[in-house]
Amino acid sequence: MFVGGEFYEDLAWVTDTPAPPVVDALFLNGGRACLNVIAKYLHAKNINQILLPSYLCPSILDVLDQHAISYSFYTIKEDLSIDLDDLLEKSKNHQVLYFINYFGFHHSFEALKILNQLQAAGMLLIEDNAQAGFTTSSIGDFCFNSLRKVCAVDGGYLATRNLNLDYLLPVFDHPNNRLPIIRNYRSLLRTYLFEGRGKLEDLDQLFYLAEQFYEQDGVILGDADEQKMIERLDWQAIKAIRRNNYAYLLGQIVDLPRLNPIFPTLQAEIMPMGLPVYISGISRDLLTAQLAEESISLTVHWDALLSDPRTKSNPKVTSIAEKILTLPVDQYTNKSQLDYLVNNLRKATY
Repeated sequence: MFVGGEFYEDLAWVTDTPAPPVVDALFLNGGRACLNVIAKYLHAKNINQILLPSYLCPSILDVLDQHAISYSFYTIKEDLSIDLDDLLEKSKNHQVLYFINYFGFHHSFEALKILNQLQAAGMLLIEDNAQAGFTTSSIGDFCFNSLRKVCAVDGGYLATRNLNLDYLLPVFDHPNNRLPIIRNYRSLLRTYLFEGRGKLEDLDQLFYLAEQFYEQDGVILGDADEQKMIERLDWQAIKAIRRNNYAYLLGQIVDLPRLNPIFPTLQAEIMPMGLPVYISGISRDLLTAQLAEESISLTVHWDALLSDPRTKSNPKVTSIAEKILTLPVDQYTNKSQLDYLVNNLRKATY
C-alpha cells in the first residue's frame, strides 16, 4: 500500500457538466504565474515594496526578487495565526500586504477585521489561496490559487477587485516545456502505483525536470486543455472527501502524543489541503524517512526556509519549519490508506 506523494492521473472526479469554479478571473499557468502578474501590476503603479508573512514558500521571495520588489516580514505565530500587533506596527510603512490562508484555513475574525480596515484605508491586499483551492469568502484585492497543489492538473486562477490586468499579459508566451513532461509523469506514476510497472528513479527524474521548467521558463498564460480538465472536475465532491478525510484522520491521531495538530478544528466550508501537525520528542526527518520505507510520502512546508539566507536567521520561522509535517487528506486517499498511515505513525512514534 502507498500513501501520499505526488498526484497521479485520475479521471474519477470528472463530471459531465463542466463549469468554471471561478468566475471573472484570469486562468494562468499556476500560482507562480499569478504572482508574476501581480508583481508587474505593482511595478506599473510604482510600488516597489511589500509586507509579507514571515512563514511562507521561498518561491514567493524568488518571484519578488526577480522583479526587484523589496520586502519586509510581519510575524506569523506558531499556530499559523497573524501577530496582529506586529502587523499593525509594520503596515504603517507599506502600501501592499500579502497574507496566506495556510492549508486552506481562514484567519480569525479579528485578523480579517484588521485586514479589512487596512484595505479600507488604502492598502492593497494580496490573498494567497495556493493551499486553499477555491473559496467564496476572499477579501484580497488580488486573490489567486494553484491547482497543482490539490489535483493532478496545472493552472491557477487570479481574481481581482475590479482591477484591469489584461495589459500585463503577454501576447506571445514562452513555450510550456513543463506540460508534456508532467503529463507523462502523472500517467506513468499511475501505472507504477497500480500496476507495478516502471522505475521510481525514472519517475523522480521526470518530476524534477518538470519542476525545473516550471521555475525557469516563466510561462504566464494557462493551457486551454488544463483549464478544460479543471472545469470538468467535481469540486464539491472533492471538497467533501477532503473534509471527511481530515475529520477522520484528526480523530485517529488524537492519542498520538508526538503529533500536535495545528488546526484541531475543521472550519466550515473550507477545503483543507492537508492536516498539518507539529512533531515533538523525535526527529521529524527521521520519522519521514521511516515512513518512506513503508511507501508513505509526507510533505514538509517548507524545509527550504531552514537554509535560505533570507529566512534562516528568524528563529520563529525556523522553529515552525523544522517540526511541521503535513498528513494527506486529499481525494486520492481512502480510509484504508489513512488507517495504514496512522498505524505506521503509531509504530514510529511510540
